[in-house]
This record gives sequence, structure tokens and C-alpha cells, in this order.
Amino acid sequence: MQKISFNSLSITEFVKMIEASLGLSFARYGDGAFMCLQGIKGKNCDGASFSQKEAVALLESILDTSIVHGLGTLARRVTKADKWLLDKNIDISWYDCDVMNTASDEGRLYPFIEMIRERKVVFCGPTHLKQLRAFSIQSFVECHPTAAFDEIDALEKEISYRIEKYDADMVILSAGTFASPPLVSRIHKLFPQVSVLDTGSIWDPYVGVMSRSGHKKRGWRHYVHLGDVNFKMDITEW
Repeated sequence: MQKISFNSLSITEFVKMIEASLGLSFARYGDGAFMCLQGIKGKNCDGASFSQKEAVALLESILDTSIVHGLGTLARRVTKADKWLLDKNIDISWYDCDVMNTASDEGRLYPFIEMIRERKVVFCGPTHLKQLRAFSIQSFVECHPTAAFDEIDALEKEISYRIEKYDADMVILSAGTFASPPLVSRIHKLFPQVSVLDTGSIWDPYVGVMSRSGHKKRGWRHYVHLGDVNFKMDITEW
């Protein structure tokens, strides 16, 4: 039986991948992305509506072989992403897109944070992430919390400007399901020497925004403890 190429990753292996390849860039595709790609009507967990433009942009980024593609567990289980990819004859290597979330939940994120602290970072995310102090950010580019795709051209232009202004070698994206993967592809093409990482909602609970059901279930005090081990910092002082 034909299968897609899927590779599990530890956070240590992920960090080694980034450090070993100049400009390695990583895009994440979860269940919301594949619902959009499959033409399902509705919204993702952030309340962002699916559209044909978003589906086209997501597919273009999937077909960009110069970046690394992460596939989510829920996408594989709920939306049958594997079958959809095989039906579309999309034959690329996939990696576990939950690698950062898993490491965060297990208190094993520090190697990733340690690596970021050595970089010059441009960060793109919603306003609440300006509170994040886990690593130095040379420049913060604000995006809409649920409709960043609608401003994707402006975001690409602004991020590009900040990369050049601050001589950044890493871009971290927390710009939502539909904007982040296309931005990874578009920025990587413009700056192949810069690592562009789609980190999803991993940072939200550490600044007190419980944007996912798992965050709400664990609660703020749990993330205060995780901050101690993942960042080696007291996040209550942010």
C-alpha cells in the first residue's frame, strides 16, 4: 500500500536540522490547512474562514521544494491528509509539525530556545505576543490575530524590510493557519540564507492567551512551571 513519506522528529533533531542547513525554513500544515485545501466550508479554530485564495496559496507553498514541510497529527487523522496528498500525487517528504508543541508540553523546548537566542530575529505575530521575552527580538511585525492572510502582501513587504534593516538571519511566524505557510515560502525565496520558521500558537499560553483547548485545560499556572524549564525564566515577570 502506498504511503506518504513522514518523518518523526525530536526537538533536538529539529534544532540540528536548522543548524546544519543555512536558511532552512519550516512550514506547518494542520487540520485547518487541509480542510481549506479540500474545499470544506467553515472556519478554523481561530475563527478564520476558509477561502479559495487561501487554498491556492497553501498549495503553492506545499509544492515549494526549497522549504521543509510539517504535517500535523490531527490533519492526518481528522482530514485524511495522507490520502488527499496521494490522490493529488504530491510526493514530498513530510516532518512532524507538532515537534515544537510536543517539546513545549513536555518541558523539553529549551534546546530550541537556546538556538533562537543566538540569532537575529524578526518576529511576526499578533499584538499579544509583543509580551514574549523568551528570546531577543530585533523587530516585531504585527499581524491581524485571525485574518493575517488578508494582509499577506503587506506582511511580506514589511518583514523583508526588517530583515534587511536589522540584518536578521531568522524570521519566526505566528501569523495563523493560512498566512504562515505561504509566508515561509515567499520570504524564503527572497532571502534563502534566512531561516523562516512557522511556530504556530506555541507562544500564546506563555503570555496568558489560552488560544487552544489544550491551553485552557492545563491553565496558566501550568505554563508558569513550563516557562521555568522551557525558557529557564520566570514568565510572571514579563
